Amino acid sequence: MIKVMIVDDDKLVRKGLISAMPWHDFDMEVVGEASNGEKALEFIAANAIDLLLTDLAMPVMSGIELLKIVRKQYPSIYTVVLTFHQDFEYIQEALRLGAIDYIAKVQLEKERFEEVLERIYKRIKEEQKQAPNPTDIFYDNEPSHSVGSAAHEGDNHQLEAAPKDLNVVKEQWSGHEWVYQDNLFTTHIHDLKQLRLPQTKLIGLLYALLDKWNLLFHPVDLAEIQLPDSFESWLQVEEWLKATREMIRKAIDKPSFSQEVVECVMKAVYIANEEMKEQITASSVAKRVNMSRSYFSQCFKEIVGINFSEHLRHKRLEKAKEYLLYTNKTILWIAENVGYMDEKYFSRTFREQTGLLPSEYRLKSVTGREMSEN
Repeated sequence: MIKVMIVDDDKLVRKGLISAMPWHDFDMEVVGEASNGEKALEFIAANAIDLLLTDLAMPVMSGIELLKIVRKQYPSIYTVVLTFHQDFEYIQEALRLGAIDYIAKVQLEKERFEEVLERIYKRIKEEQKQAPNPTDIFYDNEPSHSVGSAAHEGDNHQLEAAPKDLNVVKEQWSGHEWVYQDNLFTTHIHDLKQLRLPQTKLIGLLYALLDKWNLLFHPVDLAEIQLPDSFESWLQVEEWLKATREMIRKAIDKPSFSQEVVECVMKAVYIANEEMKEQITASSVAKRVNMSRSYFSQCFKEIVGINFSEHLRHKRLEKAKEYLLYTNKTILWIAENVGYMDEKYFSRTFREQTGLLPSEYRLKSVTGREMSEN
């Protein structure tokens, strides 16, 4: 089934196309709609789309801008332009950006719906027959000297092994060990490539890892890690990973401390991020990283800038804010899931840091969003 999304700032046009076009006759299903390019991109980021029908003239983000971004970030999506414009330059620009067809709304009559969809369906099938697998091109069309291919040359048993589970690979990259250990870094790159994820899924995985890396390394003076707009090949992914690793190494390099001590502190930061709902303390974490309580506290404060207890409280409250903003969970549930067993103590701590009770913070945020939408 071809999954279709319709983007048009005119709600009547969207609803009309959804209800009137014989989608199922051509193995198509409308799974989403949006009133502008920005909302369309939000939907595409969270849902699988095969065919995008978009208007050209829309507020916030035009159809042309949307086509440019989709072509870069979601090259497997087929695009068709809906337009009132008979201006050849508009249509030519859309086709140059990869649109496989265009539909002039003024000429779209009920008796032509089937003809239009049939034409689009045939063009999709023709392109699918002619085009090689985009995933194969992305991973295989690269110079032979790249890390992923050269690092394991001759290592036949590893090349022949089945790819690791996606969650295992994600967990490997979530920690800090690969930053210092060359062999581990090379192995992680190999494992990631072996998954041969479609580009959209690969980008999604990298975004998820970015969140973890920024949480882990930002406390030690690392500027926020950014992902490029797109990757043209696997080689570019490897180059970005190497550059990111080098940036992290420079940020966490502390001449006053040994590499071993810095790694211990990074492990403590990781524990605070991943286990904040547990009853962890500076003493218990110091023991887990094989440091004395006093030396751990001294090193942590000098490297991160605040002591471990303050850092843990900050992380817990930031996570609590996320829950308050984006879920309907109770205050008790949120308190327990960020490590506070006493709801009243959690509320008091939250107010001390933000000036608002958790319930007030949630209400204020909801009210603010409603006002911005009206």
